[in-house]
Amino acid sequence: MLKMLMTILLALFVFENASAQIKMPKIFKPKPTPSMPNPSQIPTEQTRQENQPTESISQKGGNYVDDGFTWFEAVSFQENVNNAPVSTGWALKSSIRLIGEFPDRSAFKMVVTRAGKTVATTRCEGYSNRIPANALGVSFLWTIGCWKKDTATKELGKFDVQVFAINGDTDAETLVRTYKIEILKVDRVRGGTSNPQPDAPHYFISRHAEAPVSFLFLRPRSAYSYVGSGDRSPKTNINTVEIYFNLSPSKEGKSLPDGYLRCSVDGKRLQMPGAQPYADQAVSSADRRYEVIYTDRLAPKYKTGTEFRDEIDFTMVRMVLPLTFGEERNITRLTMKDYPGNWECSLMNNGEIWRTWRWKVGRDGMPEKHPEQNGNINLYYNSYLIDTEIPSGGTILDKRLVPVSVTEGLFYGQKWKTPEGKAMAGKVPTKGNPFPLPSNKIQ
Repeated sequence: MLKMLMTILLALFVFENASAQIKMPKIFKPKPTPSMPNPSQIPTEQTRQENQPTESISQKGGNYVDDGFTWFEAVSFQENVNNAPVSTGWALKSSIRLIGEFPDRSAFKMVVTRAGKTVATTRCEGYSNRIPANALGVSFLWTIGCWKKDTATKELGKFDVQVFAINGDTDAETLVRTYKIEILKVDRVRGGTSNPQPDAPHYFISRHAEAPVSFLFLRPRSAYSYVGSGDRSPKTNINTVEIYFNLSPSKEGKSLPDGYLRCSVDGKRLQMPGAQPYADQAVSSADRRYEVIYTDRLAPKYKTGTEFRDEIDFTMVRMVLPLTFGEERNITRLTMKDYPGNWECSLMNNGEIWRTWRWKVGRDGMPEKHPEQNGNINLYYNSYLIDTEIPSGGTILDKRLVPVSVTEGLFYGQKWKTPEGKAMAGKVPTKGNPFPLPSNKIQ
């Protein structure tokens, strides 16, 4: 009996000692899945972004309009009267991105005014893109191609565009940016050589003041292009460096021929790694573009045959540089972090310089903000306004260059405020005619 009692006590001691050393597993309680934006309201590419931290936010805190994203077009309308096209005017088409977090059903309202008088008002519900759905660490509200036909007007000239943000919960309206646009039109002719008739004109917005405006976008792997469109291969396996710049292109410029990049840091030439002809190749594409075509049969040579045609268009070019950034190490691309200092890169083709850009990279491997970004213009994350030099007389890419940026500003009328910005804007050369000319006025 005593022996049995001792055996039981010994077993209890061993069990109790073991229990004190073993931690019982906790019951896992899954966290609720964060709400995601309605995929039908957001471009497909954006909904597929993978989680990726950003390196730098261009402007921290508060809500602000991303000036680099803003894009305006004048949509032309016409109706048929007695079997002839008659213009009913133009309506403003807007793409706006507002950085910040906003409730569902928030919206934008664009009010076109002249001399304090409202000319047209357009309201479009925005798409909310929030962290973590937007995996790049920036929440925003945006609208792409917002326009209403019933706002059409035939007024021409300079207008203000007031951008209001409308809170989806409270319906409160806040003025977040005021832009300036200039609306012009081109006349057109229709019919054959024996019976030419006036055609409905087409309208457009001048972007000559944007000629010296370029910015760097340091694009993390798996991120999408700056405007979220025009990119059919959005997922990349490396951090890329891109430059966005503006053209009123020539025939050659419309095709955006690829060039090569020649770079130096503090005056010392960089050697691009990898095999030629790809090591220094800079690949360009048109992320945004619009064109109108003037036509007439005024000059004798155009009274027969094909009518006279003169196109004017404006393009935002996205150029991918043979560079990378951050902690990336790649055998085919230099990493900016390894080369702090004053950068100068030229886009070239067959020895000819088409554009030259300059910026400074700090010891952290990231570019320094341009002085114009300190309280004047606003850009998206990892984005930096850079100095732009257009060769004297323009290049094969340029059809029209008009030095009006100093007086008209950048990003639709935001005035240059710093000596650095004004100096850059003042160097734009002149090339071609600002706008199409009638065939009988061409020298």
